[in-house]
Amino acid sequence: MLPYSHSVSTREAGTQFRAGVIACLPTVTGYWSIGFAAGAMGTLSGFSLLHTALLAAFLYAGSAQFLFYSLWAAGADIVSVVVSVVLVNLRYLLMSSALSLGFKEHTFGQKIISGLLLTDETFGVAAQHSARHGTIPFYWMAGLNLTAWINWIIACLAGAWLASTIPASVMDGLSFSLVSMFIGLVLMTWFASQQKGLETLTIIVAIILTLCSADYLSISLLVVFAAAISATLATLVLRLTARQRKPDDV
Repeated sequence: MLPYSHSVSTREAGTQFRAGVIACLPTVTGYWSIGFAAGAMGTLSGFSLLHTALLAAFLYAGSAQFLFYSLWAAGADIVSVVVSVVLVNLRYLLMSSALSLGFKEHTFGQKIISGLLLTDETFGVAAQHSARHGTIPFYWMAGLNLTAWINWIIACLAGAWLASTIPASVMDGLSFSLVSMFIGLVLMTWFASQQKGLETLTIIVAIILTLCSADYLSISLLVVFAAAISATLATLVLRLTARQRKPDDV
C-alpha cells in the first residue's frame, strides 16, 4: 500500500487545502487583532517595516514577538533575548508531539513543514480535527498553516504602519484578545474531545501548577513546566486506563 502522502490526487489535495483554509477563517480575526498590536509594538520599539515583516515571517510567534520587542526596548543583551524567546517557544515541542498521532502516515518532510508553521491557534484547530477524524491530512494542514501565516504577516505590517495613529487606550485593549482567543480554542478542543474527563484533569492540573509556581519560576519556564507536567500526567492516566480495559492474555 502506498503511503498516505503519495496516494492523494491533485484534486483531492486541492480540496483538502481549501478545507484547511476554511478551518482557519474563525481564527483570522484573532490573528489580526494580536498581529496588529505586535506590529505596532515593533514600530514603537524602533523597528522598521522591513524588520517587523521579517520578524513576523521567521519568528512567527505572538508571545515571543511581544517578549522580543519588550526585552529589546529595555536594552537586554542579545543572549538574554534569544534564551527567553527559545524558552517561550519550547511549548511547540509539546504541541507537535500531541499532533504526531495524526501524522503517522506522512513523510518526514511533510511533518517538518507542518511543524514549522504550527501556532497555538492552528494547534487548537488541528487537535479538534484530529479528535473528530483521527488523522490530519497534510494539505489540509498546509491550508490551515499558510492562511494563518500570511494573515499574521499582513496584520503585523498593518499595525506597524498605523502605530503612530492608534490611541494608547486601544493598544492596551488589544492585549486581552490574545487571552480570549486561547480560552476559545481550549473550549473548542474540550467540546470536540471524546475524553472530556481526562481533558478536564489536564486543565485543572496545569492551572494549579501555574498558581503554585508563579512566585518561583519565570513566565517562560512556568509555561513549559505546567504544560509538561500536566501532559505527562494525562499520558500516564490514558495508558493506565487503556491497560485496564485490555483483556487479560490467557
